[in-house]
Amino acid sequence: MNYLEAVNRLRQETNYANTGPVTVVSQTGDHARSVSWIADAYTELQNRHPWRWLRGEFTLTTTAGVSEYSYTQAIDVDAGSAISRFNDWHIDDPYNPPRVYLSSAGSGTEYWLTYIPWDQYQTIYGIGNQSDSSPSHITIDPSNKIHIGPGANDEYVITGEYNKSPQVLAADTDTPEMPSAYHMIIVYMAMEDAGYFDAAEEVIARGRQKGRKLLRQLEGNQLPPMRMAGPLV
Repeated sequence: MNYLEAVNRLRQETNYANTGPVTVVSQTGDHARSVSWIADAYTELQNRHPWRWLRGEFTLTTTAGVSEYSYTQAIDVDAGSAISRFNDWHIDDPYNPPRVYLSSAGSGTEYWLTYIPWDQYQTIYGIGNQSDSSPSHITIDPSNKIHIGPGANDEYVITGEYNKSPQVLAADTDTPEMPSAYHMIIVYMAMEDAGYFDAAEEVIARGRQKGRKLLRQLEGNQLPPMRMAGPLV
């Protein structure tokens, strides 16, 4: 379901007009509101959880003597170009940590990097003179920059994951990146806005009831599975 199809489905579900719209661009009145409600609902949905469909893989090539890197220096693996939609890093997953290898030695020498909190990183590497070497630790500072420790003494290639910023729907044929089986959640969420605008309690209730059922299915499909906690001592 693309953007225009979602808007038309919202019109059918709320019955605010008999036909249309034929485009999402330059609409007025009720059609303009429906266009905005669909776009806003999708943005709200994307911001609700760190969904798997918004996860991307990155590579980052270090420079000798440099320990700090921003997302603009990283490459999105799928796109093959610099990251353009960045939300935050996903490098603290103990089950899938970032990995690194010396560029000249090849990926066969790849090893895991250990994530540590920023405060701990400062305690270890933020005092005295540090010697550059093979990176062992990785962290994120308050400005969302990656820091490695110790600083690299050569060119290393780091591979990890990051979370993309929300996709913004704009053109008629823009299709939500989320799994297509759950696109109706966007319509159901938009129905709540339409219902509040028209004081139509039945539209609110129907959108909420159907949306919640589908949302639970999406969460089961896209969120990490529950895992047993480790020992306390």
